[in-house]
Amino acid sequence: MGAREQPCAVLTNALTMTPLMKNLTIDLDDLIMALSTRYELDDPSHYLDLDSGEVIYAGEGLEALPSDLATNPQRYLWIEPVKAEPALLVIQSFIGHVSDPEARALLTDAFEDNAPFDAFTEAMASLPQLRGEWFSFHQRSYMDLAGQWCLQHGIQPQWQ
Repeated sequence: MGAREQPCAVLTNALTMTPLMKNLTIDLDDLIMALSTRYELDDPSHYLDLDSGEVIYAGEGLEALPSDLATNPQRYLWIEPVKAEPALLVIQSFIGHVSDPEARALLTDAFEDNAPFDAFTEAMASLPQLRGEWFSFHQRSYMDLAGQWCLQHGIQPQWQ
């Protein structure tokens, strides 16, 4: 009976796997930078080259875009930055991990500001002792978001 179960398990696994997952080597730091960039709609943007895995920064205007973007659009995937809500959740989660009550209170006040991103950045500037902790936390959080982004786009990333 064990021999009969094995092919069923393989078939079940084959049916539940996401078809067309593309294995792609991607520079994790470049993708995190693209996902965490905050800019207006007419400002620079990032694309993922689905052939090479390169994250392309189109920050110098149209001339910085790949020359075949218009004729080969299936090769390039626009990297939409993480929306405000998940980015704010990363900040909120970090604040919850801060053990110093005074620092946590300062960051909480900043988080509750009308412009929480700017206020948080300003508050962090006054807390240099938390800088390394914040960067590590941000990196780990955005590594998870980058992995989720890739899977949502049918990409099985191999980080470099």
